[in-house]
Amino acid sequence: MTSTTHPGSHPRPPSPWTGSHHIAQHRWQLDHVVSLPEVVDVLTDLAAELTDAHHAGWWLAEPLRGGQLVAARASRRERGRGTVGLAATAPERFVRPGPWRLRAVDEVPVPGLAVFDSGSAPLTPVLAWTGRSLEQVSGPAVPATDVAEAVRQVTPTGLPHRLWGVARAHVGPNLDLVAHGGGLRAHAVRDGVLLRTREALTFRHAADGAESLPQAASAYEELARTAAEMAAAGGRLLGADDGLVLVSFELGQA
Repeated sequence: MTSTTHPGSHPRPPSPWTGSHHIAQHRWQLDHVVSLPEVVDVLTDLAAELTDAHHAGWWLAEPLRGGQLVAARASRRERGRGTVGLAATAPERFVRPGPWRLRAVDEVPVPGLAVFDSGSAPLTPVLAWTGRSLEQVSGPAVPATDVAEAVRQVTPTGLPHRLWGVARAHVGPNLDLVAHGGGLRAHAVRDGVLLRTREALTFRHAADGAESLPQAASAYEELARTAAEMAAAGGRLLGADDGLVLVSFELGQA
């Protein structure tokens, strides 16, 4: 399906890309950044580029997967005749499928690594896996909706029958279940509260499933906002590699 410009219509803005086909990998653009504000800038610029391409008549030839972007637009001859290409049908706002993400963390304790003791973290919610459900045994109450969603996510694989401390993400709704007696490699207990000390931004998969350039731009804008919120919450960039951005919330860091 194509649409055609009419006399008096406004010309399309300049395209950020040349030709009629464009392939890009959104995977390595963050590998050389040195701070979270720089991550925000790169993601914001990428979203603006995709928005400009959309306004210039480009569309996604296939949904994004693993950062692989394949876009197309009408040929020069078609554009010369006023043909502008496929009409957009996907909503512009990207809605990520599914709810928040749960991680079950059961690190093998090794020498030099702190161990999670649920009895020494009185301000941490502690749940017990019964084989069919999670039941709270101590600590601040966990909302029933969160418990139900956690049960839904762990049911396919199950959990060892033990106690699990709940650690929420510094930014966003995700949470971890950390095994009692397990090593604390990416967590720590401060003033009785179990906290994450490592967070990750999955740039490579941030726009997976996007069906239009506006949707992809929306996904990267959302990731930029998350990076900015992490910086405001005291996060510090550890590094970025192959589309994965690691952020530190180490206790006592500047």
